Amino acid sequence: MLYKKRKMPNKLKGLISLDKRLPNDHEKRHYISEELYNRKAGYGGEQQYDKCMTEFKPAYPHAILHDVCLKQDGVYFQMDSILITPAFIAISEVKNIAGKIIITSNPTQFIRVLPSGERKVLKSPIVELERKQFFLFNWLKQRSITLPITGVVVFAYNNELVIEQIPETKILFAYEAPSYFRTLPINKDSLTNKDIQNLAFELIKNHQEYTPFPMAITTNIQPAKIKPGVICPQCTQFSMIWEMKKWTCLHCKHTGIHEHKAAIEDWFILINNKLTNREFRYFTQIEDRNVARRLLAKSDLVLQGNRNTAYYARKKDQSPT
Repeated sequence: MLYKKRKMPNKLKGLISLDKRLPNDHEKRHYISEELYNRKAGYGGEQQYDKCMTEFKPAYPHAILHDVCLKQDGVYFQMDSILITPAFIAISEVKNIAGKIIITSNPTQFIRVLPSGERKVLKSPIVELERKQFFLFNWLKQRSITLPITGVVVFAYNNELVIEQIPETKILFAYEAPSYFRTLPINKDSLTNKDIQNLAFELIKNHQEYTPFPMAITTNIQPAKIKPGVICPQCTQFSMIWEMKKWTCLHCKHTGIHEHKAAIEDWFILINNKLTNREFRYFTQIEDRNVARRLLAKSDLVLQGNRNTAYYARKKDQSPT
């Protein structure tokens, strides 16, 4: 049973917002674009794995949780997917890497062969798995739960794999995961159905959502370098102006009344968790203070402070969408 679905990571949301508003000539333009590409690829691979795992329907009780990040001994560790069964827990480390992959042993290395023939040594997902198994074991031990923890490295799509020496850790493709997990024996029922449910809820309760906002700070980009303006959802140009009680795109003539809300979202993601009337006017290129006040009042935000110290913030239960 699926207990926790995967959501788009906050880091990816932040990179999407930053990519829209970072000038093409900015010194970090290439880095942000490359990071965005890699994050999108990683998230797409994880979604592919999730889709394949919908076919896993064993007769025994189980729990599946996607994207769980815990803290143990002061260390954060994130697991792409967790399968809890009556007899064991399996952690899946999902990778979406294009091209040919060569896997060697002693030492274990994952080498990506580029189309040019160049070889690039990747961070070993097996080492990552072992680290996560270690911390999860200790996390469970603190809760008086002792259960075997196994790990698998999953390639989201069908790479060309060359395995020079088969490692102890299982390596498979996403489409193979359901049938592989079905072959694992349940020799001992250490956890009851209720135990599995309780553990799944405990994992969800202790999940640590990574929040890299505001991105200007975490990427060390000057807020003044981030482009202001309301982006047209139709043509994606920074060409919307507020007139006659609506937004109008000077480029494609699209009109609407809520287009500023996306700009507010970008502000909170990229620049600050507070927004004043003056900052709103700067970021949306609105001149009239009263118009700005009315739009902010209808934007599902909370007004804090008064007069010169007034600012708007998200409601506590809100998160970027």
